[in-house]
Amino acid sequence: MRFSDDQTGSTWNVFGTAVEGTLSGSQLRQELAFPHFWFAWAAFRPETTVYGDVDS
Repeated sequence: MRFSDDQTGSTWNVFGTAVEGTLSGSQLRQELAFPHFWFAWAAFRPETTVYGDVDS
């Protein structure tokens, strides 16, 4: 599975390595993720952008 970056035109693999494009060979910095309830996250991070479908 690969992901495209609209800003640079680079293509990234699931390990965070750019495999094509201007950033080819670059590695993304790993960020720790923690499970949170959406209402709690949204209360402290209202600027968050949600991508994709959201069930209502």
